[in-house]
Amino acid sequence: MLSLYPEFPQAVMSSVATCGEFVFLLDHSGSMSSPVNHTNRNETRISSARDTLLLLLKSLPVGFYFNIYSFGSGFEPIFPKSVEYSQRTMEGALKKVGEMQANLGGTEILDPLKQLFSQPCIPNQP
Repeated sequence: MLSLYPEFPQAVMSSVATCGEFVFLLDHSGSMSSPVNHTNRNETRISSARDTLLLLLKSLPVGFYFNIYSFGSGFEPIFPKSVEYSQRTMEGALKKVGEMQANLGGTEILDPLKQLFSQPCIPNQP
């Protein structure tokens, strides 16, 4: 597991309060069907990841932009490009996230990262 805690200049942080873009990557590889731990075999890694992603989505401020990439041996974004967070886009994303399974083969994250970083940034959205 990798956790990054970047520090941003104050000028960037002041603009983050009113706008921004969040892109989530969710592993759908076969290994995500494994239990989170040995004491509760009913909770799988994919169910835990889905629950976490649902919590994060519901916590986004209205007006921010977001997208979700699911990956395994291949990858697919939920939306062709990041969309503005609204009741309609949230409901669509929540439905898709609720249907996600650990069924996309191997864990190959490089191609979705290449795709993600090749996309143009949304103007004025850090």
